[in-house]
Amino acid sequence: MKRSSYVVVGVLLLAWSALAAPAVAEEPEDASPSDMMLVLDASGSMADPAGGGGGTRIDAAKQALRTVIDELPADQRVGFRVFGASDVAETDPAACTDSQRVVDLGTENRDDLRAAVDEYAPVGWTPTSHALREAAADLGDSGQRSIILVSDGEPTCDPDPCEVAGEIASSGVDVRVDVVGLDVSGAARDTLQCIAERAGGTYYDANDAESLTRSLTVTSTRASRPFDLGGTPVEGTTDPEAAPTITQGRYLDSIPDEEPIHWRVERTVPGSTIHVGAVFRGVAGSVGDALAVAVYADADYGPKQCNVATAYGIGIGARSPINYGATSSWVEDPDDVCNTADEVTVRIDRTVGIELAGAPVELAVYEEPPLAEAPTTDPPQAPAWTALEPGDATRDVVPGTSNANAPIVDEGTYALDINPGETQVLGIPLDWGESLQAQLDAQLTDAVRRAAGAGSGIEVSIVNPLRAENSISFWTKEPEDWSTGALANTRENGPFRTGAQSYPIAPSQRTSTSAAEQGAQLAGVHYVQVVYNVRGDDANLPYTLTLKRTSSGDGAAPEYEDVAGLTAPSADFRLAAAAADATPAAGGSDGDGQEGAAVADTAEEPSAGTPWTTVAVAGVLLVAVAGAVVTILVRRRQDAG
Repeated sequence: MKRSSYVVVGVLLLAWSALAAPAVAEEPEDASPSDMMLVLDASGSMADPAGGGGGTRIDAAKQALRTVIDELPADQRVGFRVFGASDVAETDPAACTDSQRVVDLGTENRDDLRAAVDEYAPVGWTPTSHALREAAADLGDSGQRSIILVSDGEPTCDPDPCEVAGEIASSGVDVRVDVVGLDVSGAARDTLQCIAERAGGTYYDANDAESLTRSLTVTSTRASRPFDLGGTPVEGTTDPEAAPTITQGRYLDSIPDEEPIHWRVERTVPGSTIHVGAVFRGVAGSVGDALAVAVYADADYGPKQCNVATAYGIGIGARSPINYGATSSWVEDPDDVCNTADEVTVRIDRTVGIELAGAPVELAVYEEPPLAEAPTTDPPQAPAWTALEPGDATRDVVPGTSNANAPIVDEGTYALDINPGETQVLGIPLDWGESLQAQLDAQLTDAVRRAAGAGSGIEVSIVNPLRAENSISFWTKEPEDWSTGALANTRENGPFRTGAQSYPIAPSQRTSTSAAEQGAQLAGVHYVQVVYNVRGDDANLPYTLTLKRTSSGDGAAPEYEDVAGLTAPSADFRLAAAAADATPAAGGSDGDGQEGAAVADTAEEPSAGTPWTTVAVAGVLLVAVAGAVVTILVRRRQDAG
């Protein structure tokens, strides 16, 4: 099937110009651009007149490309591949292998790009699967790699490109495919959306130049950021005695099947606190994926569990769940083995979600220097919610999809929009004594209310630098200015408000029995996460997010012992990246005879992806059970230790 759209001009312009545009917010720390291959559907109808007049669509595309090439950042590695650019019959086998890499991946290729633009002439069909496989080969098998597929038609060749997208995704967590569908609907749209879902990317609709501009700005900006999960590959072992040794940094392993897996963390000095956070992608549509993250120390009588936490997400049946949780070695008795042992053992156990087995999990390890004095005061009182007046909104911030790739912003109001199933994240520094209030305001529409079903909602939460939730529970009584009741029960359009509020940052929060209060024990960049879960794909929701810090009065930083190699937490410190030299040491063999291996030398900076998958909630009973499961988990996280 031959289809095209003149909005390809905007696609090409934005896929590159967004990389050159200055960012209003601070980008993720040490976020080197990924290798990016732009894959363009070059079906024959691009020779048709442009909708706006003034020549053919390809003439307009060439003009836009010449402008964009001149603005490419010098360090951005970009390649260009087309498919459907040869004049062959649909029945000719060559029609299904019609894809050419017209510009090799590189930075010194600007003249080649200009020459390719001059020669570009679309006339063919739509071999999407072949083009995707070739683009993946273009990018190689290492490093962070992104494919941006731009298409306006249904594939005309086997195999199913959705299956091919799954093949690409299985090659590693550092590759993804984002897709922009140009004025598509029906089966063509379903196919393009499936490609993005299976390859850990995001699907965007573009029906005109304006919507295409918005979609490609987001796509190309996120393509140049880290992915959701990343770090030094390491293989934990089922036998804790054979576990590999890791230090502070970020690590990537796989979720265990049946038996828990272990790693050892060596302590630099007695009295330091080993913090461990875990992040993993949940299963789309799941009613409750969870991991138990525990820290143990060797006591005279055997292993002693210092602390344990549950890593999971918020919402029911989310399409792109990012689940998280954190714990530490700290206990109140300074002479306890949990505080003094030369090393501790980290254990992860899959508690809920059989489909999680083998999926990647990221560990963030941070060693906090010893406090000069143990906390002697009670945790500060939780602040009261105060309705905020949204200010003049900043409109050109592109939110991240996880903590790893969120831009760092300041107080203020941000105008954003979110698609069904999406998770959006902004980071903001919090200092000692400060708490954060995040207020979301939106205007409900007919499309949003039609898309709302059982379990639908707009959730806001706050997560600390180590992936522990730091959100006050409004379970028993929501603030009076919030919109109450289930989204599915809303009967009229109008203003909608919700939000989240953190506990004040204080070292004494670690003494609390509440997991959420414990999440406020460290200063550093905190992350506001917005999850939008409704049915279908058409209910885009514009909203504003207003962020404001408040002080509890005593903002003095605690005094730490001065230890070489250890850094005390501060407002702008991203604790997950505390160590640049994380070198895991190989362990012995585990119970299955597998060697614990350290594959890389250093812990990398955080990395991003945006899985989009369909929500599957089977029946009212399942939804009710799901609600109960999530309710129990959320209440346990916020109200229990």
